[in-house]
Formats: sequence, structure tokens, C-alpha cells
Amino acid sequence: MVSVAEFKLAFGEDWQLSQFWYSEESAATIAEHIHSLCTPSTNIAFLCCPTAFVAFQHKKRLENAKLLEFDQRFAILSPKQFIPYDIDEPDVFPESLRGKVEIAVADPPFLNEVTNKKLLQTLKQILHPTKGKLLLLTSTSVEKIIEKVYDAPPIGPLRKTSIEIEHGQLANDFACWGSWDGAENLGKSDGN
Repeated sequence: MVSVAEFKLAFGEDWQLSQFWYSEESAATIAEHIHSLCTPSTNIAFLCCPTAFVAFQHKKRLENAKLLEFDQRFAILSPKQFIPYDIDEPDVFPESLRGKVEIAVADPPFLNEVTNKKLLQTLKQILHPTKGKLLLLTSTSVEKIIEKVYDAPPIGPLRKTSIEIEHGQLANDFACWGSWDGAENLGKSDGN
């Protein structure tokens, strides 16, 4: 898999699709923490966050990692792991993912309640019913929406992690939330 630097050179951000790449340092940090949650056989899906997928696969490739993404350009990165995904069609995904995803990493492309509700609709269908974990990467400006939308088990309530997220071209603050007990410790220097 290409590095995040190579990815950023090859694929420009498309602001019409609300694409904003994480900084190389943030992507590496995210990948490191996600890998700490995985085994070699973990089924993991990256929804609308190609930078996180690239960093994760560049660090250590997992065969069961999938990238669910609207932008078809990213199919070239790993054709067998790319799955076309349109957040406006939240029920359209391969049946093979239903109830199988143990870790979902998602970055909603638009900062509003409607987009988050559509993402949640997909997540409820693909996450494993007992082992499923969500790692949500998004702007702190939608914290109230996150509390409202992701409020019920098994996906909510979400807990803000200690992982810091930076984008190269965005001024608003971003953060990372997890759906499991102890997620608030993810990113702390004394642990995962």
C-alpha cells in the first residue's frame, strides 16, 4: 500500500465531495491506535475515510480491511478491498458485510445530522452484533449531533478518545469518538 504522502500527491482533495485529508502524522497515529484494536483476522471497514485506510494498510496490511467510499478513484489503491459506497443509499452494501464488521472507522463527509443518521443506518447493519466497535472521526462542531444520533447501544453513547486529529486545510477542530467501554483511554500515552 502507498504511504499517506504518496496518496496525498496522487489524489487531490475534492471539496465538492467534502474530502479533506488528515495530516501524515494524524493518519499514522490513527493507524497505530486502530491496529492496537485488531488481530490479523479482524474484519474492519473504513467508511468515507480513505486517508485512514491508506495509513492503516501502509503500517500493516490486513486482508479483511475494506474501504467503503463514494469516490471511485480510490479503487485503484486496492481493488479487492474497495467497495463503492454512497452515504445517500445507506442500505446498499455487499451482503457479505452484514453483521460481520468488528471495527468500523468512519468520517461522515458532511457535518450535519442527516449525514450522521444515514451513516448510522449503515453501521447498524454492518457492525457485528456483539463485537462491533465504531471509531468516529469528525469535527467537534457536531458534538451535540453526535450525542443525539449515536445515543443508544450497541453503537452509542460514544466516548471522546484522546486521539488528536489534524487536517492540512481545515481550521475547525476534529476529534475521535469510540463506542466501547474504555474508548476514552484510546490515545492516552499510558495505554492504547
